[in-house]
Amino acid sequence: MVEETTQIRNLSSDDLWLKIINEGIEDRVEVNQRMLIDKMLARYSSDFVVYRELIQNSDDAHATSFILQIKCDLNSNKNSNESNSYLEDMEQIMNNKFGINQTSSLSENDFHNCLINEIRTINNGNIFNEDDWKRVITIAEGNTNIDAVGQFGVGFFSVFSYSEKPMIQSGNHCLAFAWQNGKSLTTFRKELSLHEQSSSTSVILPMKTKYILQTKSILDNKSNKDQIKPIFNLIQLKAYLTKVLSFTRHINEIIIQINNVKIFQVNKIKKPLLSKNLKSNNQQNFLNFKLFTQTEQTFNIMNGPSITLNHIDVESEVKIDDELHKKIENVLKKRLPSIIHIELLFPSNQILEKEQWNILTNNQILKDLIPLKYSQEKYSPSGQIFIGLGTHQSTGVGMHIYSHLIPTIERENIDIQDPYISIWNEQLLKSIGYIIRLIYDQTMLDAINNHLQHLNA
Repeated sequence: MVEETTQIRNLSSDDLWLKIINEGIEDRVEVNQRMLIDKMLARYSSDFVVYRELIQNSDDAHATSFILQIKCDLNSNKNSNESNSYLEDMEQIMNNKFGINQTSSLSENDFHNCLINEIRTINNGNIFNEDDWKRVITIAEGNTNIDAVGQFGVGFFSVFSYSEKPMIQSGNHCLAFAWQNGKSLTTFRKELSLHEQSSSTSVILPMKTKYILQTKSILDNKSNKDQIKPIFNLIQLKAYLTKVLSFTRHINEIIIQINNVKIFQVNKIKKPLLSKNLKSNNQQNFLNFKLFTQTEQTFNIMNGPSITLNHIDVESEVKIDDELHKKIENVLKKRLPSIIHIELLFPSNQILEKEQWNILTNNQILKDLIPLKYSQEKYSPSGQIFIGLGTHQSTGVGMHIYSHLIPTIERENIDIQDPYISIWNEQLLKSIGYIIRLIYDQTMLDAINNHLQHLNA
């Protein structure tokens, strides 16, 4: 026995591996899909991650509109059963008699403290093709489109944090997920009849845990403390979804409906200001800057205020060493795009005027869009890095930044651990810093010139 152990120790790792493969007993590695999804793929450290993933998927599908529908039980609010019963009766009368699904008499506060039974999302992007149907039921098979933000093929499974039996309806098919034997996930797909088909894509999530919908900023202290239920804060959701629009490529409208009543809508409108070709010798690290575009982005809230921010987009050609590119491709299972964009979002001087600043920063929805904080009569930077949508990481400047940075699998941090991806991310961050410095220098130069012109006038 000792002699045999010594022989094994003297074998190289390659020889030992071959010996085990040739002489050992084969056994398959099994995956408990239930545990994989519940413990890893559906657990995130941020609120509203489900909507982040579904909105990103919609944007990758070239959708321009995203609708979030919340279905509530009006009778679940014990503090206002009588009022809710009346509202429910009125809603039913309007539906039956006039075929109207929205009544102007209902407001979001009528749903305060109600339990959420179901959540649906609807987008008007490209409907699922056969590859999409196959990919959505395959864990870790990411979007093969090199321009798509989705990379790892796990984001959609965040829906299981809300629902045990999610469904997808897109085009002429509907797909349902179901658990078998408590640990194996299966799917069923059905072709829809002609009148059931749709030109949109819907994700339907019957809630496994009933969330309490909070539509007011002050929590109801009279709620039963013996019944611990998670809170769904509508004001925070509005702010989150508004910020989501910061760098969406196609989505310019997000709507929230509760029991078919539209209670929130935010739109993004772009106004071109300047477009300028850059010289081809403006090469910075892995990038060759090609085109500089400046726009104004106005975010309008239905029946509410609006905010206009400056937006800069630098289109850049990727020039990367072939060997490094292959190493990155081995990790991502797809190549980097040949053209990427570096985008910056920052406030105009008008926003910094005291009256306008007070209006915007006192608005709970719009204030998070501004990458600045004001304290003790000083502005401080609070910009975030966006990889499609916002991450946990700050920029250190008064700008929100978006580019083709490669994140960790939960898409909340930049990957600086992988030896090859970290090189790409670090060089891209340097390029972003270079562009910010150019903008700062030009802004200071313009300010000096304007001051001199004023003195000479």
